[in-house]
Amino acid sequence: MSRMKRLYHLRWGIESSFRKLKYDLGCIQFHSKQDDFIEMEIYAHMIMFNTVSQINAQAYVPQSHCKYMYIINFKMACRIIHKHYNCSSTDIIFLKVLRRISRYTVPIRPGRKDKRNIKVKAPVCFLYRVA
Repeated sequence: MSRMKRLYHLRWGIESSFRKLKYDLGCIQFHSKQDDFIEMEIYAHMIMFNTVSQINAQAYVPQSHCKYMYIINFKMACRIIHKHYNCSSTDIIFLKVLRRISRYTVPIRPGRKDKRNIKVKAPVCFLYRVA
């Protein structure tokens, strides 16, 4: 049983990364019906996930004497980086993005167990693009 718990704990990082990729980056609905374009969109989401993860690793999170440790909110980091992704890659803009990302933090609450709220979602249709 202890080996199963250890394997599950090792798998948990992969599961949480997949959740971030799926929900925070919007990899639930695809904008195409062709397999090649869906594969291309998945690769684009993976590149964005790696980019956001690398930038989050460089951002500074001030740890004060609070009850919990804090990490950067991944979803807000995705939105900020997506907004500034087309800008020129100067150091000033990069430092501005790092400062802005470090403002959005969430506490790490160890041992927290919440009940999952599973809601059935209707399929999203992109028929407005068909002319």
